[in-house]
Amino acid sequence: MSALRDQLIDELATSGPMMLEAFMARALTDPTHGYYVQRQPFGRAAENGGDFTTAPEISQMFGELIGAWCADLWHRMGQPEAFCLAELGPGRGTLMADVVRAASVLPAFTKAAEVHLVEISPSLRHLQKQKLPHAHWHDDVSTLPALPMIVLANEFFDVLPIQQYRKAESGWLPIMVDQRDGALCFVDGAPLAAAELPSQALPMAQIGDIVETCAAANHVMTHLADHLARCGGAALIIDYGYAQAAAGDSFQALQKHQFVDPLAAPGMADLTAHVNFEQLQKIAMQCGLTSPPICQQGGFLTALGLDIRAQSLIQSAPEKAGQIAAERDRLAAPDQMGHLFKVLAVASQDCPPLAGLAGSAQ
Repeated sequence: MSALRDQLIDELATSGPMMLEAFMARALTDPTHGYYVQRQPFGRAAENGGDFTTAPEISQMFGELIGAWCADLWHRMGQPEAFCLAELGPGRGTLMADVVRAASVLPAFTKAAEVHLVEISPSLRHLQKQKLPHAHWHDDVSTLPALPMIVLANEFFDVLPIQQYRKAESGWLPIMVDQRDGALCFVDGAPLAAAELPSQALPMAQIGDIVETCAAANHVMTHLADHLARCGGAALIIDYGYAQAAAGDSFQALQKHQFVDPLAAPGMADLTAHVNFEQLQKIAMQCGLTSPPICQQGGFLTALGLDIRAQSLIQSAPEKAGQIAAERDRLAAPDQMGHLFKVLAVASQDCPPLAGLAGSAQ
């Protein structure tokens, strides 16, 4: 049962329907019943744990390669004596712990790095403190220190609340959530005036098409881009989504590694949507940053040496060869995470070229 579901039904019966983005925000971050407030979301399906797993939890290779990427970039940035090594939505702290461990081959990097984590979940902060006891925590990106920065965001933007709009004969209709017969349901809002049209509304959209916007993602990206433009550095964003804006309904819910109805039990399932990488890149470049072409995760990790690292691990532990090969494929194979997950990197004008990002996404 979902206590938040019952609470929302009562509220909607009095106040009327709410925008989808407001529902998603409540389901994920409600102070009492929100998914990221009360749940431990991470875990492998084979271990009957959590609702989903992420690349850092799949294999140490992911964090090690990102750590080498960070260390290399810091070295070519001129080795600033103090810089902000930040992660948005760090989960259990696995990625940042692997990054710090891998980058420790450059002791000066470890000494210069101030680890900052943007995390709203009390339970996840508790887990992160066990792996990264000397880190600094933030509720949002606006309080990150005014230092040169290397920031990581792996599967962060996909959980920020989205709003959907459906093209109808009468115009663009915002999709809303209401209650009916004791259950939550989707309903259409009133047609939007021309001035209210979402910026991503496609000029060639057909009747029935759905477009998604994410004001929260735009807000975060603007803050990051402004910070990097002022203080220098780069951001590496890895997530699943579109390299180019496209119509479609990507709103989904995961519970115990299975897709479920996103309205059935708010607060009990993870809600996500595909990231519009083109929009994020546009914001960054409007703020004066540079950005290589968006690429696929598989190509990026391969360019950083994924296959070489996998072979090295197999040589060290031949009894785990099958497991290591499977982890490699999970990260990079086209039919697994390799193509669906995209990589967007943005950097200040004075930042050196970013490793592994010469290709573009299909």
